Amino acid sequence: MLLFTMHFAVHALLFLPFSRAHICGPLEDLGPNSWERNDGYIVLDVTDDETDCDFSLKFKFKHDDSFPVAAGPDDCQPGAIADDGIPYLGFRWSYESLPSYMKEVTTVDHISLDYNPCGHPPANVFTVPHYDVHIYMISPEQRTCMTCDMIPDAPICNPFLQTTKSGKAFFNAATVQPSGQLSNMPANFSFGLYDNVPLMGGHSWNPSTQPDLTVGTWTDPYWLMGSYDGGITNYEPMIPLSFITGTEDKYYEEELEYVGQTIDQLPTKYTVMYDHISGFTTISIEGKSAVCGKDFKNLLSAKSSKMKSPKSVKSLKGKGSKKTKGQKRN
Repeated sequence: MLLFTMHFAVHALLFLPFSRAHICGPLEDLGPNSWERNDGYIVLDVTDDETDCDFSLKFKFKHDDSFPVAAGPDDCQPGAIADDGIPYLGFRWSYESLPSYMKEVTTVDHISLDYNPCGHPPANVFTVPHYDVHIYMISPEQRTCMTCDMIPDAPICNPFLQTTKSGKAFFNAATVQPSGQLSNMPANFSFGLYDNVPLMGGHSWNPSTQPDLTVGTWTDPYWLMGSYDGGITNYEPMIPLSFITGTEDKYYEEELEYVGQTIDQLPTKYTVMYDHISGFTTISIEGKSAVCGKDFKNLLSAKSSKMKSPKSVKSLKGKGSKKTKGQKRN
């Protein structure tokens, strides 16, 4: 695996040359705006501390058994078509935005649940069926502006030829000097030169702890960070399909710390739990809440008032009506 790190000054906040509402391409390119296929929903809890409180954001979903699973290497060759009419190597993304009060607490904008029947490169690392759960801090509209010059016949940005500002921004990964460690990422993370994906961003992880499929299997969730133009766009637990299927419960947890942290709401811990009876997988992320005490209660009051208004009641009948705090799909 070839890895490459760009050395730039620390950026306290992600800089994007467009607003959260500015759109550069069709939102349909991000996949369906619904977790319905996976029965997805979210729950938010915030501790009662008045000025220094923590959040716990839980994302729950089920694997859809109608998704294809590659039976062998031949299925994962370019042009091989799965039973759903999409190439095995094609994207199967779906996303939903969080309610505004959850965004204010966690700084999470939306979550994209991305299924890979063959996995994806690097080879013999992540090339088994798995889910990428991208937890974005930027808007879907902003993602449509993250485009690049791509390598022919590959879904990634060309690291050696970028003709636009948006393309060059993929390869701007902020570091802390003089160590050269990537900022706002765990220690020893490396920037993947060939892992920059349009509409998504760059990918960084610790290569010393990555799976090695040449000597074993990938069994546990794995943490990555997403970057673009010197900032953090998302963080991502990747979960092998074997972890969230089968007849046994599974549990994984990991504490997180960051080098040169300037983003207070980055998670301090994440857990992934699979319940074989219900079939639900629960991803929990914990961190420092951006809103506490009275301010959080005011957010909840404002949310309740909007839900009682005629306009809001009407909107709850449409897409996303089941994704408010604590509500589950029947």
